[in-house]
Amino acid sequence: MSHFATPFIVVNLGCEMIYVIDQRLKTQHIPLDKAERVLTDIVTVLLHPKLMEELFIPQPVATHAVIKQLLQDISASSIMKLDDYSMSKLWDLMTMIFKWQLSVAINQNIFDISRRHLRSVNKLMPQYFATCIFEDALRKFESLSNTFTDDDYNGLCNTLILWFSEYHTKISVLLRLGLQKKDGTFSMPSTLNTAVLMNLGENIYKYDSKKSEEYESSCIETSEISYLLGSVEKVGSCKPNYVKLQLPIDLGNEKIKNKTINLDKNIGQTNITAHIKNKNNMDLTYTANLPSSPQQDLIKMLGETFKDD
Repeated sequence: MSHFATPFIVVNLGCEMIYVIDQRLKTQHIPLDKAERVLTDIVTVLLHPKLMEELFIPQPVATHAVIKQLLQDISASSIMKLDDYSMSKLWDLMTMIFKWQLSVAINQNIFDISRRHLRSVNKLMPQYFATCIFEDALRKFESLSNTFTDDDYNGLCNTLILWFSEYHTKISVLLRLGLQKKDGTFSMPSTLNTAVLMNLGENIYKYDSKKSEEYESSCIETSEISYLLGSVEKVGSCKPNYVKLQLPIDLGNEKIKNKTINLDKNIGQTNITAHIKNKNNMDLTYTANLPSSPQQDLIKMLGETFKDD
């Protein structure tokens, strides 16, 4: 059993969670400032350097219950609320889509899928989000890849396959795209859309352009996707700027088993100023304090010149 499987499970499932949440935020027409706040909070905690350091410590693979609870705690760090039912359905989506990716990854290895997950989630983030958090996570995987032998990689693959072997849920997006059969088994790689197959780890929902009542009536996704998001709090809600997480570490030491860390949620934002949009509900909109372009500098200079005249 590989002692490096836990970061792959947490990060890849976490990225799949972001894809689903982003899709629902857009479908439910959540205001942009709130949607950006949800993604910013969750990604900041998921890829926090302190959490990454702990996850990449060699350790026996964490149990299903522990990782599910960790990801639920990460999702709860945002202004979005998920009840237990929604989280259970979200868990079905995350686990089955990543399991499918692992099952058809013939010409791509698990490091490739992980890198693509991270880069695809990065593209979903608002402009002001600090990209260094993704770069740090990518370096973690790159460093591990450079130390892996063939035996290490085979052990990782076998551990992940075994870990996901108990999940067999039918997912409508996989059915609609022809990636899963009606009996719940996955389609053979040779029968799949090449664009999907060669980009494992990308947001699969971008390939899903239509829905079918036949599929939706026979699998779990309708109830969980249509009503996945619970309430989204006001962006101005008084939530702490840190989150406490219990780590998925089990090294035979009771003190380590219960280890928790406090993560500062502000590291994912760079030079952000908040402006009150509506004093009645205290919703906020974020404006990035970004360097101006040469064109903007020129316009400003010309404006000041004419003003002096």
